[in-house]
Amino acid sequence: MHRYWGNGFNDMMNFGNRASEWFILYDVVKLLIIVAVVMVIARMFIKSSRNNSNVGSSRAIEILKERYASGEISEQEYKEKLKNLK
Repeated sequence: MHRYWGNGFNDMMNFGNRASEWFILYDVVKLLIIVAVVMVIARMFIKSSRNNSNVGSSRAIEILKERYASGEISEQEYKEKLKNLK
């Protein structure tokens, strides 16, 4: 009977000592993959938010240039506002 059951209930629950090491390695690999996916998604969101803020800033500078070119604001106002936008 001992031969059939192996080393007892504990080894059955651990799937044997040798196999449990592979399960631990498998869990570590799964964890690393999950962390990598989360990092990639976070970088995508950060990159898109940076692009959106740059687009808004460059558009504001263009409007400022247009207002200065049309004479709506003075040169000093233009320089101050440009400094604030950058």
